[in-house]
Amino acid sequence: MKKCLCLILAGLFVLTGCSKEEDKTAPALELTKSRIQVGLNTKIDYTSFVQKAVDEVDGDLVSAVQYNEVDTSKVGQSQIQYTVKDESGNESQQTLIVDVVKYFKNGIYNPLNVTPDTVKNPDDVTVLVNKVHQIPEGWVPDDLEPVIDNKNQKLRKEANDAYTKFYNAAKSKGIDIYSISGYRTNATQTLYWNNQVKVYGEEYASQYSAYPGRSEHQLGLAIDISYTTQGDRLSEKVATSPIGKFIVSDAYKYGFILRYQKDKVAITNYGYEPWHMRYVGVELATKLHENGLTLEEYYKQ
Repeated sequence: MKKCLCLILAGLFVLTGCSKEEDKTAPALELTKSRIQVGLNTKIDYTSFVQKAVDEVDGDLVSAVQYNEVDTSKVGQSQIQYTVKDESGNESQQTLIVDVVKYFKNGIYNPLNVTPDTVKNPDDVTVLVNKVHQIPEGWVPDDLEPVIDNKNQKLRKEANDAYTKFYNAAKSKGIDIYSISGYRTNATQTLYWNNQVKVYGEEYASQYSAYPGRSEHQLGLAIDISYTTQGDRLSEKVATSPIGKFIVSDAYKYGFILRYQKDKVAITNYGYEPWHMRYVGVELATKLHENGLTLEEYYKQ
């Protein structure tokens, strides 16, 4: 009898033990962005950057996410470390980089306040270069060639092949198109920046010019185009011209995007430039066009 009872108890123990395996899987923790810029003395809504915190066993753990606060009283870079644990003690972490910057009245921040990351893939046509991502020092594209309508302006071969198709498509529709500025060396971009600062000041330069090393033109993937070669060639007048409208409607078909859109200034942190096209390849350009996204939004920056 005792032997039978022991066997029954042993069986129940085995069944009970097998019915609940040890939880060794950490919760899934995702943030909405990997890097943000905030103004001096800004209050940060820390939880707004938590996109998901969920565990296979414990379910939704958003309310359990822990984080450190950062000092926004001075310009500089900090990190917010987000951490979440499930009931079994499994832990996940994510880091959000925070740039505390000086914003001008126009809503643009000064790139001099930011310590940029150096991109590791400048050869990639989809690479993100902006105020917080710079090109490696000394890097120069090795496949530059003159564009179809201006031997003084150059693009990388893949981008140039696409621009040639875009140019011919525009001309076939009777649209006037002129390339104004393509690839720029670091020295040329430095000259552009310094002249803008000297003539218009840092606020204007921060809005319409990239700091040297952080310009898409240095990638050999960006080109400014216009409907004229005379007068104020690069102005918002381009938007209402046939070529400006063609950029919006058809550029993506050739792998280009309108990089600095009018309703995305707060995201790109550059002024509206209806003349500035950036090559990213047809696949990504189509995705961005169909979803109304900037490169920053695509990369969650």
